[in-house]
Amino acid sequence: MTADPRRLHQLFCACTDGRLTPEENIELQECLRNDVTTRRLWFAHVDLEDGLHDLIQSCTVTAAPVAEVRSWKGRLRPLLAAAAGLAMGLFSASMVFGFGLVGKVQTLSLLNDSFETGTNPFARGKPIAPGRWSGDFTEVVGPHDGIRPADGKKMLRFLRGDDELAHLPDSSSSDTFRLLDMRRFKGDIADGSGVVRLSAMFNATAEEASTPISCTLMLYALDAKLVKEIQAGGAMPNLRRNVLAFSQSSRVKLDNGTQSWQSASNELRLPPETDYLMIQIGVSHDSKESGKRLDTFGNHYADQVRVSLARLPEVPLP
Repeated sequence: MTADPRRLHQLFCACTDGRLTPEENIELQECLRNDVTTRRLWFAHVDLEDGLHDLIQSCTVTAAPVAEVRSWKGRLRPLLAAAAGLAMGLFSASMVFGFGLVGKVQTLSLLNDSFETGTNPFARGKPIAPGRWSGDFTEVVGPHDGIRPADGKKMLRFLRGDDELAHLPDSSSSDTFRLLDMRRFKGDIADGSGVVRLSAMFNATAEEASTPISCTLMLYALDAKLVKEIQAGGAMPNLRRNVLAFSQSSRVKLDNGTQSWQSASNELRLPPETDYLMIQIGVSHDSKESGKRLDTFGNHYADQVRVSLARLPEVPLP
């Protein structure tokens, strides 16, 4: 259910003016995550604010007094709220993410996890339900091996290339996965313009500097039928062959500085049929050294995992 319009207007204005408190930020994010109409109003509001900002900037070029410019903005803001409401009434239910972005891209946060809960991921292979990380053996730790978390007090430590269900001595990567329920956003991606972005920070100890290690980020768009088959107890299918779409990041190399975290990102345009999104983060050995075990890790870390949703027009065909 959409929140009270007056309250949304207060939250929107506080956010664009930089006055949003941490508690209000949580309230706003919850509203945006749980209601498609609120998201449409938000993007309409931001777009109108951007247009007003451009107008004010053009006026200041003519040396209009600052106080006068601020006065204009104060008088126009109620009109912005009315315009946003009017715009929403004019758009059909299939219209998403506001209108007229004027070259600006607005995003919505789907996941922002720095592992601060301290909960270890499951080591049971790919997850069959949303809500918790699962994959190979990993653990959540505080500062470790001279490395401090990129954000907060916790970070993810990769341990091995297998899980509780299967011993894989030939594995050369350690990965963990998370399933996100995208069904509430179906109206936002119905026209094929929905794009998700996955980003994460990676680090390793200095002793691993000479070892060729790279980072992997992957995104998989799944439909409800495939997830239901997996949840029914069937064998986990080859995701690349069965998902609606998938994308793999470029393989970011780790440097030898324990104080510098490397940033990696990946993007995927979501098919309108997408019901779930599975994300994958991991590290892998690229060593070609004969006889070297590649299934153990322990000195490799990830933090600040973020997933966001944006509306980007499809690239036109020639």
